[in-house]
Amino acid sequence: MGVNVVTLIVVVTVLQLASGQPTWSCPYPRTEEKCVCNPVINCGDKQTEETEDTQMDHLQTRLAQLQDTVDSLRNNTLTNLQESVDSIRDNDLTLTHLQETVDSLRASASQKDILIADLREHNRNLTGQLAESQEQKRNLTGQLAESQAQVRNLTGQLAEAQAHVRNLTGQLAEAQAQNRNLTGQLAEAQAQNRNLTGQIAESDDQVRNLTVSRDSWTEYDFVFEDNFNDCDGKQYVKLTGYSVGKYVGVVLCSASRYKIFLSDDLEDMFRNVADGNGSGHDHCEFLGAENDATAVGCNLWSSPNTEGYRRQDRGDEPEYGTIGRPGTGYYYHCWYECGIDIP
Repeated sequence: MGVNVVTLIVVVTVLQLASGQPTWSCPYPRTEEKCVCNPVINCGDKQTEETEDTQMDHLQTRLAQLQDTVDSLRNNTLTNLQESVDSIRDNDLTLTHLQETVDSLRASASQKDILIADLREHNRNLTGQLAESQEQKRNLTGQLAESQAQVRNLTGQLAEAQAHVRNLTGQLAEAQAQNRNLTGQLAEAQAQNRNLTGQIAESDDQVRNLTVSRDSWTEYDFVFEDNFNDCDGKQYVKLTGYSVGKYVGVVLCSASRYKIFLSDDLEDMFRNVADGNGSGHDHCEFLGAENDATAVGCNLWSSPNTEGYRRQDRGDEPEYGTIGRPGTGYYYHCWYECGIDIP
């Protein structure tokens, strides 16, 4: 701005010099009261005119120079002014852009404040959720510990169950082996049963054709309980004269030693005879002997517990009941010698 003012003053001065206006000179300082400057009028001779022409030429030259200077200054000034105007315009655009930027920043700041508020609210929500998650985590940690303890217990139970399964598998294998053995035994028993059935049929035929009396022995292969017996020879039967224990049967160890049994029917099982008062010596009565046994075999106190015939004294009707040890009070022997030979 200062350069433009100086340029303008110079232009005005040069224009005044070029216009031919008289210059004023005052020997004293010019005031309104005491001094009036008069124009200097040059009058004179030819030399003066030449001098004036010379000065005029000089002035014209000087004027031309000044005109060039003015043109240059004007051009420079206009250029500078144009550049200043352009700069101002650019500055205005820049200010406009800056204003828009400021407005945008203000809007962004407002949005930022809203966003910050939202973020703070979201942060509070997340903080609450985090607290809930931590509480859930603590609960889940406790549940996990319980589950792990349960898993350990179940693992132990599983190991025990697996060991039990292995034991059962072994037992199953043994049972299967036993089952195979039993199957074989059953097949053998069935074969024996068929044989026995045949034998029974033959026995039935024998029984139908058999004549049994009280006075003589009849050879007959009867079925007997072989739980306390030392004899395995021939078998004979006869009538006893009692309604209970109707038939007496003997299995011979020898003609003079035998095992004594009773039965109500020839086709029923013949069973042991026990004594409740003594050692069974009077059982020789069932054979038709008048005297008691001269010898008996095996310890009667060791006779097994079973069902059979029993009585107290010679001449008593036998009864059917529990005999043998322990605690029945009726015991029996495994063989007798009654002083008679059979048959």
